[in-house]
Amino acid sequence: MTTNRTICDNCGLCAEVCYNGARELLGREMTVAQVMKEIERDVPFFDQSQGGVTFSGGEPLMQRRFLAEALKACRAHDIHTVVDTSGFASWEVFESIRSDVNLFLYDLKSMDDERHSQYTGVSNQLILENLEKLSAVGAKCVVRIPLIPGVNDDGENLRASGKFLAELKNLVAVDLMGYHEIARGKYESLGMEYRLPETKAPSAESMQQAARILESFGLKVKVS
Repeated sequence: MTTNRTICDNCGLCAEVCYNGARELLGREMTVAQVMKEIERDVPFFDQSQGGVTFSGGEPLMQRRFLAEALKACRAHDIHTVVDTSGFASWEVFESIRSDVNLFLYDLKSMDDERHSQYTGVSNQLILENLEKLSAVGAKCVVRIPLIPGVNDDGENLRASGKFLAELKNLVAVDLMGYHEIARGKYESLGMEYRLPETKAPSAESMQQAARILESFGLKVKVS
């Protein structure tokens, strides 16, 4: 199947009329009350595992009002909350939710602003500033670094990352994550160009070497 993206407006009609289910519209609109009804079903499991709810995406901060309401509802039910974010949002957005967030999973892709802009399309300045502010106000953060060969796995970037993170007061840990190609198929199905066609997953040795560099700054590092 192919889709003419120049005229598709994501109305979902093609999925509705596809009799054999070859077309499927992913995602649905829900109210906070509906989401909480789903969450509350798992509370017994949270109690046993000491788990909770992670708001991820995409970027959950793009749905600021819904996220804030959902977080407050979780807090009212004493449910542990985690927000998984790229950090690319105004500080006002973080201020509006941070008191209801138990832990932030915060991405750090590159310390070099030019390289960050090249691969993500935006500067890293706002992202770094927000992370510093979260640390200063006492928010707990796990920083996640996706290790991408040829992009951010060089010693210079890792040392710059280690130096920056070592100065944060409330950093719980650093999660070093190896690059993978799981998204390649999604890009193809959406008719989008996969920009790293030749990039392969880093070796176990490369992951451990990167971890040692970060650990040399006194950081607690988890390799995943």
